[in-house]
Amino acid sequence: MKNTGNSYEYIIIGTGPGGAPAARELAKAGKKVLMVERGDYHKKFLGLPFGIRLLERYMLFARSMEGVIIERGITVGGSSMVYQSNVMDPPQKLINNMGIDFSPEAKELKKEIGVEVLPEKFYRNNKGLYRMLETAAKMGIPFREQEKFVHADKCKLGCDWCMLGCPENARWTTREHVEEAKSYGAKLIYNSPVNKVIFNAGKSKAIGIQLKNGTIIYGDNIILSAGGIGSPALLLRSGVKRLGSQEVGTRFFMDPMNIMLGYSKDPDGGLWGIQTFSHAIESMAQSEGFMIGNCSAFGTWTVLSFFRMQTAKENLPKFPIMKRGMGLFLKLSDEAHGQIYPNEKTSKPFTAVDEKKLKKGTDIMREIIIKSGGDPATISILKWAGGHPGGTLAMGQAVNRDFSTEIDNLYVCDGSTMPVSPGAPPSLSICSMSMLLSKMLLGKVKAEDRFVKQ
Repeated sequence: MKNTGNSYEYIIIGTGPGGAPAARELAKAGKKVLMVERGDYHKKFLGLPFGIRLLERYMLFARSMEGVIIERGITVGGSSMVYQSNVMDPPQKLINNMGIDFSPEAKELKKEIGVEVLPEKFYRNNKGLYRMLETAAKMGIPFREQEKFVHADKCKLGCDWCMLGCPENARWTTREHVEEAKSYGAKLIYNSPVNKVIFNAGKSKAIGIQLKNGTIIYGDNIILSAGGIGSPALLLRSGVKRLGSQEVGTRFFMDPMNIMLGYSKDPDGGLWGIQTFSHAIESMAQSEGFMIGNCSAFGTWTVLSFFRMQTAKENLPKFPIMKRGMGLFLKLSDEAHGQIYPNEKTSKPFTAVDEKKLKKGTDIMREIIIKSGGDPATISILKWAGGHPGGTLAMGQAVNRDFSTEIDNLYVCDGSTMPVSPGAPPSLSICSMSMLLSKMLLGKVKAEDRFVKQ
């Protein structure tokens, strides 16, 4: 095995929301930091069609054993490169379940980045969207404009390819923190999958990592930020089957979605040329466990035409009327019931409770589309797709409230530490957790000062 001979104060595995903010703060404080990224540093040919290479197995083939589509960004910046850029404050339910308050860091990041809703020019001429907004308001479940990590002055009208990397560089991603960390002296290696964590003889202390190519790199502290799938799988490959009271890789949730597409009877009634998730119905997130958002015509038609055989049969022939597409998605806060394996294979069965909530939300979407002028005979649904894996190294079970573990010098900070599904875009929450971790490691914040009374 090759040995680099280098020793770092902090080795951070993953450059997405869980890793990059901590890397920046630690490097800024003069710490010797190494960021290790499994994916490439994709800088060219983002957006449609080549941006799909940023997603694990092009997303098309990234499925659980049950066929559930699971999205993950495998690139510098992680899944912050392949999200809809939506910003939601950390839900109180999540903070209470984790037992630590990182909302001050969320406010700090929002101010730093400059979060805003999309200006009305991005959708003011879209008849179909306004019909949906009016319909939902009459049903007593109004849509709300969504805050986004988007710089509107750079954003291209009519573009809806945030999920494939932004070719206009119009939105914030954790690559900005990666580059800042580098400017403070941190080192980045990419195309460098980590095979396992290295421990001392008694397996009581983490001392380094082994890359897939056999290279061993030593570090004083190891921070796992490889995500809800990557972090538990890495530990399992390292021989860690249990942390605290949790079997590593169990309790897997992923905020699954049902995506619905119908076609307007009115030639101008589709959601053409707008951004997905510019508006959402948030009012049922806590009471019903799901939220509903709008989807663009082109993006929804593309997903339904190429990711499931049944929906492909229903929508490929409708290519000539694609502009009439009326898309909605339902994002579900699912129960923590699934498993990750050492090779990063996943199992994600859904419970009767999940199915019940999904049916209720799907029925509401159908009603909105029909009452907004959609032809009920044209409605089709892509079921069970999502991209917020978590719960697999839950705080309070596998991980302590300061992100440490029972293994000395081993920390975990990413979606895996969330004990419950937030049922909302988690990027801001995870970035905030990462910021708080760095403050605690640097002695700027005492963990106990942020503990939530249980």
